[in-house]
Amino acid sequence: MRSFVKLEEGRNYNSIDLFKLIFAIAVVAAHTNPIVTWTNPAAINLVVMIEEWTVPFFYIASGFFLQNGMKGKNKEEQQARINKYMLKIIKMYCIWTLISFPLTIYGYVVSDNNIISCVLSYVKYFLFVGKLYNSYHLSYLLATIYALFLIKLLHKKNIDVKIIFLISAIIYVISEILSNAAGNLDNLHGIEYNVVYLFQYVFNNGGVFKGMIYLVIGIMISTYRYYFGKLTCLVGIVGLNIVEISMHEYVIHWITMAESMLVFMFCLGINLPNSKIWPKCREYSTRIYLSHLIFYSFYTFVIIHEPNKLGFDSFIVTVVLCLLYAALVSKLKQRIN
Repeated sequence: MRSFVKLEEGRNYNSIDLFKLIFAIAVVAAHTNPIVTWTNPAAINLVVMIEEWTVPFFYIASGFFLQNGMKGKNKEEQQARINKYMLKIIKMYCIWTLISFPLTIYGYVVSDNNIISCVLSYVKYFLFVGKLYNSYHLSYLLATIYALFLIKLLHKKNIDVKIIFLISAIIYVISEILSNAAGNLDNLHGIEYNVVYLFQYVFNNGGVFKGMIYLVIGIMISTYRYYFGKLTCLVGIVGLNIVEISMHEYVIHWITMAESMLVFMFCLGINLPNSKIWPKCREYSTRIYLSHLIFYSFYTFVIIHEPNKLGFDSFIVTVVLCLLYAALVSKLKQRIN
């Protein structure tokens, strides 16, 4: 088996659609914690590891398909492609933030903060954090918007993709440094204190700056058309997990990034025959991701009256409701079209 493979032109990406659905369900698991009663450390670590790959995989896939859609187009068409995708994400973020607004109101009511504090908090979290009450998964969309805006500016200035990757890595490192420093504010003084305090006050842990590097990884894979073979990816993932055991938390973030890239490349190595099911997987994965905290809240708040209860029942009910919702929307779209 080859360790380095060239991506063939015109091939399908059905495996990515399948993995998107799997990882969308894994996101539900991450937020409902079906393994809350487990005691086996190895089993828990395996589930947590898979959950940590989910959002990075979505970022990488977005960057990959964004670049794929720009191939063979001139500069203006490529810019239009970025604009179109960015507008799509902005609309999605606004719509689902609005849908989640009742939950946001509930969160502010139980917080007992005054109305001015709540309004200012809402503006901050909507614009700079993306994690409002029980809609914290939408931070993925906000981070994507930030990343696309900067990618658009750099692309417009004809910056090479390798330089864009370097810039994204620098942004990631700076956000990590500031985020870690925010936990030690008492030990900082002068301008260092002011910079870190302002960063934390506006962006919390700076999560909106950490998606760009994953998007650019996807763009680079699509640009250079090479990826590691499946066996190489599996060996790399296992090796990185062994190394990760003795590493500092800061280094672990970079290891997770490398693992996520290998998972995506492993996925690329799987060639599934064309079928109507794969576009369904793609559609369902998006709807599951966007709606799952709504249905989780409905189940725990309304049905069992135990707000945000974790457990296997919360996971199963949320997944079933999400699938029913996705199927219903799909049916309605078919009738309209």
